[in-house]
Amino acid sequence: MAYTPTLSPNTGLYNAHANGDLDYLRPNGFKFQIHNIPHVAFFCQGANIPDISMGFPTQATPLQDIAYPGDKLTFGDLNIRFLIQEDMSNYKELYDWLIGLGSPENTEQYKDYVASQEWRTGLSNRKDKREALAQVSDASLFVLDSNDNPNIEIIFRSAFPIALSGLEFDQSSGDSPYFTGSASFKYRIYNIRNVT
Repeated sequence: MAYTPTLSPNTGLYNAHANGDLDYLRPNGFKFQIHNIPHVAFFCQGANIPDISMGFPTQATPLQDIAYPGDKLTFGDLNIRFLIQEDMSNYKELYDWLIGLGSPENTEQYKDYVASQEWRTGLSNRKDKREALAQVSDASLFVLDSNDNPNIEIIFRSAFPIALSGLEFDQSSGDSPYFTGSASFKYRIYNIRNVT
């Protein structure tokens, strides 16, 4: 029988004999998908649920300062580590996204990137709305249960890449490990929801 403690309101003690299952979260049970790049697989080797923190004001007193709840949240970066496909399609998608946003050579790069996203932003009549939609995408980190089925979905709203790792080719390496890349994203907020 699985151990699921329940709190008894009368005694304040845990009941160790309550019915129910108790499965633990696995660090290797997850999948990652960027919604607007549905045909590219990110075979993630690592990902994080970013930290979340809230600032707080402090009232000075002659004795101990008193802290009060704040009203502004700060979210950490979303970081992923993924296997790079042989044709580099998943790496190139992120590279093109960063180049399109950053326009390192000329402003036409941004315009070309927005135009390349027309297939998903074309529903909007307004140019500024299409440009805003082209810059960001929702992304999902699926936490898998013990049977490798999606159990929890963490949805990162309006995510965009801020960093993509370089690749170092080395012929002197005796073995041939697969390349892994890493990318960091900013986003507006993340939501956690049950899939099942």
